[in-house]
Amino acid sequence: MRFLSTCVVIVAVVYASAEKRFLNNYACGITSTIADSIKAQLKIGEGYKTVIYRDSRGYLTFGIGHLVTHNDPEYGKPAGTHVSTARIDSAFQSDFTSAVNTFHSIFPHCSSLPREVKEIIVNMAFNLGGGLRNFHNFILAVNSHNWSKAADEMKGSAW
Repeated sequence: MRFLSTCVVIVAVVYASAEKRFLNNYACGITSTIADSIKAQLKIGEGYKTVIYRDSRGYLTFGIGHLVTHNDPEYGKPAGTHVSTARIDSAFQSDFTSAVNTFHSIFPHCSSLPREVKEIIVNMAFNLGGGLRNFHNFILAVNSHNWSKAADEMKGSAW
């Protein structure tokens, strides 16, 4: 019985350690400091709304640019409906993690990219989601570290 108790404690410690690593470190060498910087930029760019509203394209949105989808408990609720701070924070964390994962899936060697490039591309992934994959020339420019070409591709886009 004592062995089983020890195993349970070890598993709990390993799980807690893995969970802490997952929450504090993202893929691509995005440390919590870099993540905090990107999140601050997103909050400024997207704003922080505690009600459901229509974004510039007419889509129902809330919080920090969270698009309401059929998977959300807010789905079907009208513009003006209040959303709790806890829900906004949860949606933002999920959206941010998705953006980092999208970044990593498009740029598997992203750890070697400069911090500024990571910040810009995660911001793009937050706004574009998987649509970032359609920026073929931008992706090629980033992969070849041609920052001038990458900047030109961003300027010439609808993003």
